[in-house]
Amino acid sequence: MRRTSEQWLALFDQCKASGLTQTEFAKQQSIDPSYFSLRKRQLLAWQQDDNDGFVELTPHGMVFCQPMLLKKRDIELHLPACTDAVWLATLLRAMS
Repeated sequence: MRRTSEQWLALFDQCKASGLTQTEFAKQQSIDPSYFSLRKRQLLAWQQDDNDGFVELTPHGMVFCQPMLLKKRDIELHLPACTDAVWLATLLRAMS
């Protein structure tokens, strides 16, 4: 069964409220306990990363005049000086 991120997050909340161990809860839901643990680590890590450091840009002809480094977990994107803000906003929108 495929679940959305929201469904997984709801399951993690249900697990916490159930009073069961994570293994017991996963088995009760017919989910492999190791997969349940993996998804929990993945989604909570991504959720944490999403709260770290992104700001909203309003790119109206702006050009960033200093080099930039964008980081997301183990991925780094080095952008040169004079990167066009509209291009950057388009890239970030395409990646989301």
